[in-house]
Amino acid sequence: MPSSSSPFIIRPATPSPTDLTFLLSTYDSSLPFLTSINNPHQWGSIPFSQRGDFPTDTLTELQSSEENRLTDTNTSTTNNLRIFIAEREYPSHPDDHIPLPPSTLRTTPNDKHFLPVGFVQVREDWVPGYVKAQTHLPIPEGGWVYLEVIITDSRVESELRQGAGRALIDWVREFTRNRGKGVVWVDSWGEVGEDWLGGYYEEQGFRAVGEWSHERVGKTPWVGMLMKMDV
Repeated sequence: MPSSSSPFIIRPATPSPTDLTFLLSTYDSSLPFLTSINNPHQWGSIPFSQRGDFPTDTLTELQSSEENRLTDTNTSTTNNLRIFIAEREYPSHPDDHIPLPPSTLRTTPNDKHFLPVGFVQVREDWVPGYVKAQTHLPIPEGGWVYLEVIITDSRVESELRQGAGRALIDWVREFTRNRGKGVVWVDSWGEVGEDWLGGYYEEQGFRAVGEWSHERVGKTPWVGMLMKMDV
């Protein structure tokens, strides 16, 4: 879980209009960021919120996450899909030094305001099909958690979201332990180099275990690295 000095709290996402809008907006915000680090081919340029069934599928995943939280189930259909949001308290009357938020704040019954800044999506004992197809990779065995998606909202000023990714990964580490699992897996886009996104995961405790490349119809080939972290 985030350290006691962390400004972030982590909460389960819900299938509410506010959380759905936040997830879609955060997905969309990742595209300009990826372009800024010379990585425009990972997810393309079309906003996720405008991609066919993506909004509907995202709502379905939010509904599955909430159902799994309430029932504590781990079915072959969703593999205990869970989505968590990182947020921080936002002052009711921000001063001139605090940037205005880019999205709707969450307001509690006692009139506290919280600004969502990022989210993470995980599944238990599950591997993406594109990873499973790479027969040369050390496909996970035993109990594990797969970190499927982690994104911070690039619309939020950096001073308000700095450290949110680390807080989310700390939460995943603790979630994995609490589920009786010993390993977190993730895959990262790109080859090792100056703009390699996997370098961030290494800083959080992951290590690379195998790389691959596969073709994508009408897109740049996907170059990936499978990584793991013992917890």
